[in-house]
Amino acid sequence: MKKKKKILIVENLMHFWQVDDLFKIFSKNFECHVLLPKKFRYISKLKRNVITSSLRYLMYLRVILIGKKYDYIYLCSSPEYPDYPNNLKSFIIYFQQLIFFLILIVFYKKKIICYVRGLHRIFPDVHKSFLIKSYIYPRYLLFRSLNYFACENKNLTNIFRKKFKKNFFKITTIYTRYFDKRLSYKKKNNKNFVIGVLGGIDSSRKNYNLLYKSLLNFKKEIKIIFLGKFDKNLSGDVIKNFNTFRIEFKKKTLTEKDFLNFGKKCDILISLNRREKLYGRYKGTGSFGDAMYLQKPLIAPLFADPINEFKDFTFYYKNSVDLNSLIKKILKKNTILKPNFKKFEISYSTKRIVDDLRL
Repeated sequence: MKKKKKILIVENLMHFWQVDDLFKIFSKNFECHVLLPKKFRYISKLKRNVITSSLRYLMYLRVILIGKKYDYIYLCSSPEYPDYPNNLKSFIIYFQQLIFFLILIVFYKKKIICYVRGLHRIFPDVHKSFLIKSYIYPRYLLFRSLNYFACENKNLTNIFRKKFKKNFFKITTIYTRYFDKRLSYKKKNNKNFVIGVLGGIDSSRKNYNLLYKSLLNFKKEIKIIFLGKFDKNLSGDVIKNFNTFRIEFKKKTLTEKDFLNFGKKCDILISLNRREKLYGRYKGTGSFGDAMYLQKPLIAPLFADPINEFKDFTFYYKNSVDLNSLIKKILKKNTILKPNFKKFEISYSTKRIVDDLRL
């Protein structure tokens, strides 16, 4: 029997919940291990093959030490943060990430698979400011030395393929979460229609006024659950504005278990991303993956999915009039909520990902 190749999945920044689905994807074809910060080990449900490190921001040092044992190294969060430095702390993080990424490339550039989350953090020509371009360009040069990439939807994958100036490289699409047909969540019989608002509670990235106006006439019929992180500096005013609605949220850390339990209560999910934050154009949103994972229909702005990749389970809106009309139809049951996740089933996606990258 042919021995399986080995792959190491690395997450050191913030997307710790994604490693579980990545393990499902790659463990079918590879002997798979996951490297996580010790502090955030609890977020993953994996019972085996997990390596922990106390050095969250210096984790690439650990990767350098153990990387020789693996055929591939998958970076779940590549060095894209901060977008560009604007204070002393962000300067330190920016340069520290670039330096350790460079060292990692020197040792293992033929093994690295980079997950690219924001194309605006990789391609200098996206920006008008010369200063910002100068921060992005070194990142772009480092990425050009690699051969394997993944983006979180087909639209970003296509844009990356057109903009990346390299003759030979391989790229695939890997969603932030997946539908798993082996998991089944029982439908809740809610007294009120429950809308789950996705993403961290932050009005600079989400347009809550749009939702407020659209639901104002339906207060008695609906309940709102906020399915994102609460931050006292960013979230307080948002919650205060909805205090006349039936709402539910968690002030403390929203764990994966909380997210699942809250999510299962919802009849539908909604994404409120702002266009000016480059969603759809150069950046993806985890809302589509969240809908797959929770097995719920989704309402999302049309600009977030310009090629209608997720139309089988998503209702799109262009503006507040669209959203108001859509919610009215749903509440009057003139619109049927029957999401179809067949194309996004995790076992179906595994073969495509491995074939795309020719691993």
